[in-house]
Amino acid sequence: MIRWTSIAFAVFVFWSFGVKSALGQSIAENIRPVGQLCVAGQACVGSQANAPDSGITEGVSSVLNKTESSSSSADEPTVDSGTTTSMASTSGQTHEVEMRNQGSDGVMVFEPSVLQVQVGDSVTFKATDAGHNSASIAGMIPSGAESWDGGMSQDITITFSEEGTYVYQCTPHLMMAMVGVITVGDLSKNLEEIEAAAAEKKSEFVMEQSRLDSYLQSLR
Repeated sequence: MIRWTSIAFAVFVFWSFGVKSALGQSIAENIRPVGQLCVAGQACVGSQANAPDSGITEGVSSVLNKTESSSSSADEPTVDSGTTTSMASTSGQTHEVEMRNQGSDGVMVFEPSVLQVQVGDSVTFKATDAGHNSASIAGMIPSGAESWDGGMSQDITITFSEEGTYVYQCTPHLMMAMVGVITVGDLSKNLEEIEAAAAEKKSEFVMEQSRLDSYLQSLR
C-alpha cells in the first residue's frame, strides 16, 4: 500500500512539474520583446516585432511625406500669382558729347570728338561751356538723314535713324576746327564721300587744319 502511494505521489509531482514547466515555457515564448503577450485561448495583446502597428506606420509615412514636401517647396521658386512681370522693351542708348573750350584734343572741341553708335541711339550735346552749339554740316551726313542746328549754349538731343558717317560743327568756332564725327552702324556707307567733302571743308579752318583728317583716319 505504501509502495503504490509513493508511486502515485511521484507521478503527481512529475505531472505537476511538467504542466507548470510547459505553461511557464508557453507564456515565456509568447511574450515578445516589443510587448506582445499571447495566452492560449485569448487574443494577443501588443504589437508583433515583425509587424509594426499600422497607426505608427501611417504616422511615420505622414511625417516623411511632409518633410519631402517641405524640401521640394524650398527648392522651387515662389511665384506670386497676383504679380505680372514683363520685360522692358529695349530702346536705343543715349550718349553724351560735351562742347568744351578746352579738351584732350586742344581748344574748342567736342568731347569725345569721334563717337560710334547704333541705329536708334541718341546723342545729347551738352553745353558744358557757354558759347557753343552743335549743327550738322550740309553734304557731310548720310543721304536721307535729318540735319540739325542747335541753339547757342543749349543742350540738344539727336536720334540717329540712318546708318553712315556724320560730321558736325560748332558754327561760331568752325574756323577753329571745332568739329566732331559720329558713325552710326555701317560707317562705310558714305565714308568716301565724307573724306572728299572734308578736303574742301578744312580750307575754312584757320587753325588745326589736320584735325578733321585725323578724326576720319581713326575710323579706318
